[in-house]
Amino acid sequence: MRPVSEGGIKESSSEGFVGVFARAGGAAERVVRRFMPDPFVLVLLLTLVALGLGLLTMPAVAGDAGDTMLGKGSALVKAWTDGFGNPEILKFGLQIILIVVTGEAIAASPPARRLLARLTSMPKTATQALLLVTVFALVTGWLHWGFGLVSSALLAREVGRSLEKRGIAIHYALLGTGAYTSMLLWHAGLTASAPLLMNTEKNFVSEVLGLKGAKVPLSETIFAPYNLVACAALLVIVPPLVVAMHPKKGVVPPDLATIPAPPDDAEETPPQTPAEWLDKTRVLSFVTGAIGLTFLVRYFREHGFDLNHNVVNCSFLMLGMVLHRSPVAYARAIAASVRGVSGIVLQFPFYGGILEVMKLTGLSSSIAHVFVEASSPRTLPFFTFLASILTKSFVPSGAGEWAVEGPVMLQAAKALGVPYGKITMAVAYGNMLGNMYQPFWSLPLLGLMGLRARDIMGFCLILFVVCLPVLGVALLL
Repeated sequence: MRPVSEGGIKESSSEGFVGVFARAGGAAERVVRRFMPDPFVLVLLLTLVALGLGLLTMPAVAGDAGDTMLGKGSALVKAWTDGFGNPEILKFGLQIILIVVTGEAIAASPPARRLLARLTSMPKTATQALLLVTVFALVTGWLHWGFGLVSSALLAREVGRSLEKRGIAIHYALLGTGAYTSMLLWHAGLTASAPLLMNTEKNFVSEVLGLKGAKVPLSETIFAPYNLVACAALLVIVPPLVVAMHPKKGVVPPDLATIPAPPDDAEETPPQTPAEWLDKTRVLSFVTGAIGLTFLVRYFREHGFDLNHNVVNCSFLMLGMVLHRSPVAYARAIAASVRGVSGIVLQFPFYGGILEVMKLTGLSSSIAHVFVEASSPRTLPFFTFLASILTKSFVPSGAGEWAVEGPVMLQAAKALGVPYGKITMAVAYGNMLGNMYQPFWSLPLLGLMGLRARDIMGFCLILFVVCLPVLGVALLL
């Protein structure tokens, strides 16, 4: 079986501008691979930068040596280590972890697999396959980014396998790019980290702003008209763009038989003991999940569609229990997805430390002042959007980026009288668009599909260039 060519792009003069962007993407990926360290290393570097700048800018502290560098350093280190135990940051991190693992567990459930199996037989041409995978990725990513990322990768892989069996040529890496667009709308959707946090009372960002108990409703973020229009515009633009990037001569998919399918959670043997019966019965998990879903029905009846992290996580946790065949099967699915969130577990305590340093030293206020001086109320969201794209290079996690950048930009918004919801979405837009050049969240997809970052990076850069003005204009409206 003839594999995808080096870099995921088949060299051909007929590819025109697509080939130019693909080669540029390959060069960018080589630079990133050579110079960008592991995300945890970036967190450590960001920590040292925050400590260094804080030491230079913080005022004198009380105490015998309060006006000396040693006294400032001691106070700075204390604030940094205190931030590791910040309960709001740790709670936020756990909420993000639950969003990932519950979404992935639903994608691995038997009903979800059967749905994906039905979808794989639908496309009859490469164009139909690319449209199916891309639209599916954009919609499911907007609904739940953890579910969307994994289910889109599984769908794309099985569509590629189906097309291979039927002798239909397709560029497999471009199919993977279509699946990765699930991360292009996620921070404007129902599981968006920043908007859901801001819709939660007594969140740590509101505390920084001195707005205790205040929250930003979803009508000003996810369900704001400009956001819905921007999402609809990308849903219309992106799928045809992915189709247009397909090389005219096509590329046969690689040998997918070498890529293992997800494990089946069917039980191999019937239960032999009461303990095994409890482990393998569907009754216990189904009844518990059904009770939880009943509670959610009552919640939505009383509060309307007022989402926050707790509501979203409860919904998908209960739904996952209902869809899986037994408590043990669901636990195995969760255990399999937990391996992919190690970066969040390791990085979030450091984000808490950085936040405490910025609060103690006034560093966040100083940075916010720079944006206030350089912006007007109309342009601040756009400049925040650009800053968020840059920050994405150093903080791949959307939740982590909001923990570091959110308080800074919201202070600038407070000074200029800009709606907090608009600034929240500006940071969210920069973060989700940054996924098209920062391949951190593509790793689960690449592993499932047997691809490399270089295979999709050229196509992703084209998406980045096209989608940037769409999101920028939405923020300027």
